[in-house]
Amino acid sequence: MDVHPGHRGRGLGAALLGWTVARARQAGVDRVVQTVPDADTGAVALLRAYGYEPLVTAWLLEFALAAEPAVPEPPEGITVRPFRPGDGVATHVLVQDAFDEWQERRQPYEEWAAHTVERPVFAPQWSALAFAGDQLVGAALALDVPGTGEGYLEQVAVRRDHRGRGIARLLLRHTFRAFHHAGLDACTLWTHSDTGALDLYLRVGMTVRHSSTVFRKDLGA
Repeated sequence: MDVHPGHRGRGLGAALLGWTVARARQAGVDRVVQTVPDADTGAVALLRAYGYEPLVTAWLLEFALAAEPAVPEPPEGITVRPFRPGDGVATHVLVQDAFDEWQERRQPYEEWAAHTVERPVFAPQWSALAFAGDQLVGAALALDVPGTGEGYLEQVAVRRDHRGRGIARLLLRHTFRAFHHAGLDACTLWTHSDTGALDLYLRVGMTVRHSSTVFRKDLGA
């Protein structure tokens, strides 16, 4: 839902919300959702006034690469190297295990790979993998998005039994440095409130460029 700036203040937003709810009830739907930028405080206030509750918030984060990022020493027993051919299957298992905590379903390898390691823009040379001995325990998968001047982190995951050791921070910093060496201006990534990862990204030096929230309204019987 959006209203042209020249026509705001006329009750059009409220009318659209009412129309949406009426149509949803006619269709037998028990919930309606609406996504709005958090910066649009008027829209947020309107949704709340009409009984909408926040469901999930998404953030686009960035890390500026004006200077070469420092990379910490790895925790004891941890080594880091770039993604290599043949790493896909182990990385898929690692990511699915890590994301099981919040994702609705596990993605089969072919589906996952089509959105990550088999994409034309996948950048294995900028993607960092962490190992404890010969066991993969963390991954940061990077994309090279043409024409943006920025690198993008598609997925970051650490195996549950190795969390709290600084591995995610280590992988992020390795990837930031790889982007910097490639001459890119910034690194970006999306995360959302279900992952619980926002504080990690803020601690590693990322800042919020944009955020939006999905609001829901349960229609009941």
